[in-house]
Amino acid sequence: MTWQLSEIHGWGLVGVHTALYLLDHGRPPLLLERPLLATLRPENRERVTPLLAGHERISAIADQVRDSVVVVKGWTLLHALANGFNEGPTSARFRGSRNVGVIAFEDSRFDTATLERARSYDKLVVHSTYNRDLLLEQGLSEVGCAFQGIDPGELPALPPTGRFGDRFVIFSGGKLEFRKGQDIVLAAFRRFHERHPEALLVTAWHNHWPHTSGTIAESPLTPMPPMIGDNGKLRIVEWAMAHGVPPEGFVDMGFIPRHRIAAIMADCHAAVFPNRCEGATNLVAMEAMACGVPVILSANTGHLDLIREGNCLPLRDQTPVVDPTGARRGWGESAVEEVIEQLERVHADRAAARACAEKGRAFMCGERSWRAFANSFIQAAA
Repeated sequence: MTWQLSEIHGWGLVGVHTALYLLDHGRPPLLLERPLLATLRPENRERVTPLLAGHERISAIADQVRDSVVVVKGWTLLHALANGFNEGPTSARFRGSRNVGVIAFEDSRFDTATLERARSYDKLVVHSTYNRDLLLEQGLSEVGCAFQGIDPGELPALPPTGRFGDRFVIFSGGKLEFRKGQDIVLAAFRRFHERHPEALLVTAWHNHWPHTSGTIAESPLTPMPPMIGDNGKLRIVEWAMAHGVPPEGFVDMGFIPRHRIAAIMADCHAAVFPNRCEGATNLVAMEAMACGVPVILSANTGHLDLIREGNCLPLRDQTPVVDPTGARRGWGESAVEEVIEQLERVHADRAAARACAEKGRAFMCGERSWRAFANSFIQAAA
């Protein structure tokens, strides 16, 4: 694997759970990037640590030929790719006997150079039928698909802690940017709160790359992105207040450590994800479903792979997002009014909301575990 294993973002989790699966099957992977061991849960850190020996050996070999591409014969290399099928520096240094590109993309522009990069791999693996279908339309036939997962043991359905009292708590998570639709959440919550003053919006919107949050200003619903504070973090609370959300109706949770996710979700009555596009299937939404929270989900792009009858509350009213360059094929704009309607449904009928949440949790734990992902991922890359 050409990317860094960690438990702080999607790529890292893909790597960790793939490595654990391969270790269980007596096929220890070769790590071309040093894992962020400090981010791993103790039991996972213990299992991954022995892989450092192989990493150090291949790194020593690569250091002897700094100006050359290192060919790792007999191995299949999994290359982490960004939008445009652009590879990182580690992929540029190493090639295997087979080379598989792994990608979750939102940019749908396929110019000649992009297609040439995509075709340079023996196979491509994506994490949504949305991505797979876009590639098949371009004539790329060697495409596998593996849906990302959750760890049921890490995300139990816990009893409420009561930390928010008797408030009606709505969760929204994901790094703040235009694609994630936090502007839609604010617009809907402001109106919902006017009807239900006990409502509380709890967010985890901080972005490890805060400068990318500027894209939110592309929305007609917000005149500006949040400012970046002296500490390098987004000033989320001020931004929400500027959009008419009262201070007593908003809580910013900052970056939520993985060991706290389940406890926070236990106090939430709904989770809202009106995302305009997901190249994969949105790990934060999946984690909310796994914890037994009723999830309101935009019915577009990668989210479509999560929607089953009765397991969530889909936002079906999707209009195309303005797309002057062809980069946003399939993106969807959720209607603020439909978000409010779904919140009203959850608020009015808690029993039906619980039934929906239980179906969502059963779906996640039964079909979308990281174990199931790793099994399908390895098969898709073969």
